[in-house]
Amino acid sequence: MKYLDFFGKRLARIALGCDHYGASISEQTAMQQLDIYYQKGGNLLDTALIYGQEKTGGPSTSEQVLGKWLRTNNLHGQVIVASKGCHPYKEDMHRSRINEKDMMLDISRSLEQLKTDCLDIWFFHRDNPSMGGDEIIDLASLLIDKKLVKHLGVSNWRTERIEAANVWAKAHGKTPFTISEIQWSLAHCTPESWGDDTLVCMTEEQRLWYEKEQMPVMCFAPQAKGLFSKLLSGREAALSETAKRRFLTKENLALAPKVQALSEQLQASPAAITMAYLTSQRNPTIAIAGSSRIEQITDTLGGADLTLTDQDLAFLQS
Repeated sequence: MKYLDFFGKRLARIALGCDHYGASISEQTAMQQLDIYYQKGGNLLDTALIYGQEKTGGPSTSEQVLGKWLRTNNLHGQVIVASKGCHPYKEDMHRSRINEKDMMLDISRSLEQLKTDCLDIWFFHRDNPSMGGDEIIDLASLLIDKKLVKHLGVSNWRTERIEAANVWAKAHGKTPFTISEIQWSLAHCTPESWGDDTLVCMTEEQRLWYEKEQMPVMCFAPQAKGLFSKLLSGREAALSETAKRRFLTKENLALAPKVQALSEQLQASPAAITMAYLTSQRNPTIAIAGSSRIEQITDTLGGADLTLTDQDLAFLQS
C-alpha cells in the first residue's frame, strides 16, 4: 500500500468506498471487504450520510455498518473515516442544503451512526455556487470550533471555488478546505455523460491546480465501473447500461490496447493499472476502490504498491 502525508497522518492512496454498504451490498459482504482492506494496509474509509439511504432523510446504512465494524474491532482512531453531508435531496439536486440547520443535522446523524464524537474528514457533498466561499467557510468553522470535525473537505467543487474560499479563509484566520473529492479515472467522463450536472469531473486545468497547491484529491469511480477489466477479458456485454452511457466511447475504447500493453509489461491486472494511473500522478491523489464483489476488491488491492513511471503515464495519455 502506498501512503501520502496528511497533517502528520498517513493516508492510504487507495481508499475503500463504502457506498451501498448495508443496502445492495450486504452487511456480511461489507464486513469482509473492510477486513480485507484493513489487513492489506488500508486505513481510509469513504462514506457519506446519503450512502445507503433507502428514502430521503433516512439513515445511512453505510455509516451504520462502518460504525459497527469500527467499534467491534476497536479501530476508532486507527482508521480514518471521511464522510460527507449537505447533499441535496435527490428529488431536487439543484436545491442546496448548505445552511447551518441542515449541516448540524447531518453531522450529528453521521457522528451517531459512525459511533464517534469527531470525524477525521468531513466534506460538503455538493457546492452551492450562489453562496460566497466566505459564507461557507464561516459556516464550516462551526464544526471546527465545536470539535466535531478535524479537517474540512469539499466534494464536487471546481478548483476556482476552492481557491476563492481558501484565500478568504487564510486572510481571516479561518480553517481552509484541505482535501477534495471528484470523479477522475483513466477513462474520460463528463457531467453530461454521467447524467448529473452538479458533478465535477477532473480536467487537465484542474489537475494542474491540484499539483500546484498540492491538495489531496480523492477520486471516485476510478475504474470506470470496470470498463477496462471487462473489455480486456471479452466481457463488454457485462458492462451495465450506466457504465456504457458514461464510459463506452471511442476515446475510451482507444485506451484499452494501451492498458493491455502495460498490464502485460508490468504483470499487473487492468484494475491495478487504472488505480496506479491515479496514485502515480504528481498531485497527491487517492483512488477510491469500490465494488459489490469481494474478489474485485482483492484484485484491486493486489496492485496497491504499483507505481507507473512518467513514461508509462505519457503512454496512457498519448
